[in-house]
Amino acid sequence: MNAPDPGRPEDGAASLRRALHATAGELAPPPYPAERVRRLGRRRVRARRAVVAVPAAAAVLAAVAVGLPQWSGGEGPSAAGAAADKAPGTRVTPSLAPAQPPVPSARPWPAVRTVRAGEPVEIGRGQVLTLSEDQVCHRDTTEPGGGVEDACKSVSDGNQAAGSVSIQSSGTLLRPLYIGPGRAARMTVEVDGEVHRAQVLTLEGNPGYAVGYAWGAGVAFDGPTPKVRVSDAEGGLLAEFP
Repeated sequence: MNAPDPGRPEDGAASLRRALHATAGELAPPPYPAERVRRLGRRRVRARRAVVAVPAAAAVLAAVAVGLPQWSGGEGPSAAGAAADKAPGTRVTPSLAPAQPPVPSARPWPAVRTVRAGEPVEIGRGQVLTLSEDQVCHRDTTEPGGGVEDACKSVSDGNQAAGSVSIQSSGTLLRPLYIGPGRAARMTVEVDGEVHRAQVLTLEGNPGYAVGYAWGAGVAFDGPTPKVRVSDAEGGLLAEFP
């Protein structure tokens, strides 16, 4: 740098340059970090090699997946190969098959109702049944006068054979009657293709019969013949009609 001319006034820029030059002359530059630069260079080279190697590894995995036998389920090698194609270089964990929804249980049968002999049992819609040791009586309280007369059917006169079932109908009320030694627990009445589950009534002990009731289409004399089935608690058939 040229020395200032003592005959000329020194401007601000020249004064700043002279001060910087004087200060920098007293500083010693640090040694060149050659080893650190070489380490950084080696790291960059390895990183570039890894980037090139990843697509090659993905291609190899895809080829292996194609060569493996195909499985119908979601846990076989084909599923693992597909996962490897989607995420090369990651650990593949076969996915579990989706849980199946629980199967809904069948509608439970109505429990058998045990009543006392001579006890009026209201079964709905103004209808009343009364069971005794030797007969079943039905009263329709919606009739004029409150249905003072019962329509009764004997269970001991021999008009219905043991081990059989009959069917009575009053309007939309269906009343199957089973007579026999078995313990009736399930009764169904099918009318014109529609199946109705009947509520079973019986007496305490072993009365030798059981009666049921259900609401459905009325049974006409000139209509289709109803089908009645009576089973025990395990589903064993006791009787059927016709």
